[in-house]
Amino acid sequence: MKNPHNKYENERCLIFDESGNLGNSGRYFVIACIDTKNYKSLHNVMKNKLRIAKKQFPELALLHSNEIKAKEAYPCIKYHILETIAKKELSISYIVADLKHVKPALLKEKNIFYNYLMRLLIDRLVSQKDNGNTINIICDNHTNKVGSVNSFEEYIKLHLIYEKNYDIQLNTEYMDSDDRHAYPVQAADYVANALYGYFEYKDELYYGQFKSCIDKKLKFPSKTFST
Repeated sequence: MKNPHNKYENERCLIFDESGNLGNSGRYFVIACIDTKNYKSLHNVMKNKLRIAKKQFPELALLHSNEIKAKEAYPCIKYHILETIAKKELSISYIVADLKHVKPALLKEKNIFYNYLMRLLIDRLVSQKDNGNTINIICDNHTNKVGSVNSFEEYIKLHLIYEKNYDIQLNTEYMDSDDRHAYPVQAADYVANALYGYFEYKDELYYGQFKSCIDKKLKFPSKTFST
């Protein structure tokens, strides 16, 4: 299989992952986005750092073929990975939902709610300035966020191209985070995990490593968030 990250060269990539769950436990749910035109560089540095971590901690290498999930990583690994990500040419945006103030009926419709949160975040990331360009939306396919891949692809394309009338080439890709070509998705996993820890547990240690890279910050619902 040809390395898929080559096709993203000089194209904008919005790489998403989530942390938390929609109503089963915990108060907050986070969707994080790494926004970059240097997908290959992010891929290479994540691949190298995780390779080194697996050599140092062989027990983690046994858990998955290519990845070390953020929730399973030792603190030193998480700290260094996030520190490394922050040094790359990228920005980080996120939306965080306070589930305490989300209507129970909406939480029951998890796919609809997730798509809505994604739309709110993407609306802040994509604008008329992107007209004439290609935007690649890349997500981890091992999540419960979308019951049907096509439903999200159609939903966001309808919104951006037909409702917003943007002249963009929009591609949506779903990757297995344990695939050897999906290291940037793993990077988004570490960012989302750190953001969740920041809101759920007030843990600023990991969040602080990439705080300077944060671009857009959205809270939902904005009027009652954390009250």
